[in-house]
Amino acid sequence: MLSVDTLALPFGTNCPKDVGMSKITSFKDVIELWGPKDAYGARLSMASEIGASAGMVTKWWQRDWIPPEWWASILATEKARSVELSADLLTNFAARREEARA
Repeated sequence: MLSVDTLALPFGTNCPKDVGMSKITSFKDVIELWGPKDAYGARLSMASEIGASAGMVTKWWQRDWIPPEWWASILATEKARSVELSADLLTNFAARREEARA
């Protein structure tokens, strides 16, 4: 028997979007839109596209965190638009992180 979420559509729930075979469920996943997991080249690519340093993006990936002041730059990229990444989704990741720290 299949499980069906009958409330998501009527209430317009923002759910993680599909990216290939996986879903965006963390800040690491957002960074990995630019390439495979653990790939320095992917972080370098993201960094150059948003105007950050590769070292900074690497630290974000290691911490599974992207500072909010960078969200607008990320959301403006073609990669983010292609998977319909939203500020709501980033806010949800940040809220989950804060809950885990409490």
